[in-house]
Amino acid sequence: MTGDGSVTFTRNQGKVLTPTSQRLQPVTYTTGMAVLDQPNTLLAMENNTLLSSVDAGCTWKARGEIKGRHVALVPAGGDRAYAWDLDGGVSLATPAGVTPLTSPGVDLAGFAVDRRDSDHVRVADDLGRLYDSTDGGHTWTPIGVPGPPQGELTLVYTAAFDPSNVDHVVLGTMGTGAYATFDGGRTWTKSAGLGPGNNVNVFSGVISPAASDVVYVNGLNEAESNAGAPSQGRHIYKSTDGGRNFTPVVDQDSKVTLPNGPVMAADPRDPGAVYFVFGTYYQGYGTDIYKYNSNSRNVSVAHNPYDRVTSIAFHPQVPGLMYLGLAEER
Repeated sequence: MTGDGSVTFTRNQGKVLTPTSQRLQPVTYTTGMAVLDQPNTLLAMENNTLLSSVDAGCTWKARGEIKGRHVALVPAGGDRAYAWDLDGGVSLATPAGVTPLTSPGVDLAGFAVDRRDSDHVRVADDLGRLYDSTDGGHTWTPIGVPGPPQGELTLVYTAAFDPSNVDHVVLGTMGTGAYATFDGGRTWTKSAGLGPGNNVNVFSGVISPAASDVVYVNGLNEAESNAGAPSQGRHIYKSTDGGRNFTPVVDQDSKVTLPNGPVMAADPRDPGAVYFVFGTYYQGYGTDIYKYNSNSRNVSVAHNPYDRVTSIAFHPQVPGLMYLGLAEER
């Protein structure tokens, strides 16, 4: 692969990563990755630089700058993607460059594009309120009500949108667990099964592209943590009813490390499989890419020497082809 080393790919779930022509230089975080509908076209965010590839990821070129904190990318049909960041910035990104759009004016926890109309986009803010745009991010309207009930002081860490239905969202919060909506935020259901206790942090999550009822989240149960549980209260939870109820399926142990908010990516073809990562530069450890398979109830792991993997995307036409955004912190 030709480029600055911020992106690689694997065909075997991370066991072997394709070598890059340059060594990734610190400090670099590849926070966004998007495989576009236009054949062989990809976009990535390296720090605040938009990169593009038009040869399936073999070569990469810089296309522009996007300001913001932790800029992510969401495919939007054709050769387009939306770029969004935690501070509320929104832009249109293509292989030709960057077009700034209007900010909703709030800090963001998630972003979605309607598959039926790429000008229809929706965001969730860090208090659990949804905002809608029907003109491609030029104007925004608040919709529904916030997920956490009024008077419940909390912060939304993440908003997982259903790739096939922007009305279906699962919020992960600080201390109050998760909330799911199926009607675009008009009503919310507090998720069950994250206990024992009521103080649960849900840091990251993903709704399966292969089955909307399947949701995976990463959480920390503080009651278990305070009680000295072997898992330290850290789990990957799975829901099979869209986020109404969860069951822990992966516990932290000597073989699996679950940090706060690992990158998570659901297999696009298999609703029973989800990938998540742990990485650190400390003592030159590198990164573990885990895969949970619900059919076998097994967690497999592939290790690499990079400090972290900070984004994952799948090729829509080539099963098993994963693109990885890398980080170098040393």
